Amino acid sequence: MFDDSCFLNEVTDFRKLGTGHKRKKVFAVDPNRRILFLASVFQNRPFTIGKVRFDNKCSFDLKSRTIGNQKVSLFLHTEELARRWRWQCEIERVNRWMETARAEDVIVFADFVAEESGMPKSGHHPLAVILAKLEIENRLRELGFVQLQRLTAMLYPVCERIAA
Repeated sequence: MFDDSCFLNEVTDFRKLGTGHKRKKVFAVDPNRRILFLASVFQNRPFTIGKVRFDNKCSFDLKSRTIGNQKVSLFLHTEELARRWRWQCEIERVNRWMETARAEDVIVFADFVAEESGMPKSGHHPLAVILAKLEIENRLRELGFVQLQRLTAMLYPVCERIAA
């Protein structure tokens, strides 16, 4: 669905993050291009302590370019990255649902995903729930944000969607 062009402007000059007074928004992204979080810069001390602290209590080590021993890249907030973040969150919601869903529900949901993606339904047997989950995961990545929202709306009651 998304190309990797939104990941072209990695922050390498950490002075661009400011001191923290303006609370610039930053995305932390792992090497697999998975957005880990969006946070505001709380404190940036590149020359004294060599860390950038965020409002979510995470600290980015400038020397090793890690957050908690995990290698990450930082990107200033853009609308394109924000759209990708929301898209990724919807996919993760579906994946969390599939972890606890009954096999029959996953099979039915696979048909809805196939219909939304314009692909033919696979007609999985209830015992082939693992294949249905793999198919769902693959097809979700081809869908747009609005299509994903329509699908997740089927999974969660209205009161949960309002709270999220």
